[in-house]
Amino acid sequence: MRDGFITFDPNHPPMLRSNRCTFLLQYWTRLCGQRAFPSWADVDPSKLKPVLPHVMVVGIEHQPFRALYRLVGTEIVRFAKFDFTGHYADALSFQDDGQEDWTRFYREVADARRPGAGLVYWVTEGTLRRWIEFVICPLSSDGKTIDRCLSIEDYEHLNVMEIDTLRPVTEI
Repeated sequence: MRDGFITFDPNHPPMLRSNRCTFLLQYWTRLCGQRAFPSWADVDPSKLKPVLPHVMVVGIEHQPFRALYRLVGTEIVRFAKFDFTGHYADALSFQDDGQEDWTRFYREVADARRPGAGLVYWVTEGTLRRWIEFVICPLSSDGKTIDRCLSIEDYEHLNVMEIDTLRPVTEI
């Protein structure tokens, strides 16, 4: 995966660095079957056990467009140093070095009606850059409107001391 963010045809996914991201994307693709997207009711968390600490469930609101973190996995909370479950993406300051607009990524997925993948970076104390790869998979309760996304983040290895240097995610 190159730096940045893309939406893509699920029949031709990009090469991903992370096995966890690949796992979630393959799971989502199986759930789709012949449909454009599965619903939240189709998701079985027990099938996600190997990656569950890295998974998020994000509610999508359209008027105005907002992304609400309904569930944030424990590994994401550990790295974020803040449990942002129940918070909107546009009300948070994240740790990536580009100060990405995470709401934009969810909007692109909803507008394109396809999954998306991205690669951004964070900088630990000093100048050490580490990658964050993520995949966003759309869900629809009615088969038409994207109302949730199943997402995953995975991180280039950081040791405990490097994790300690990350600034916490904060509310804006």
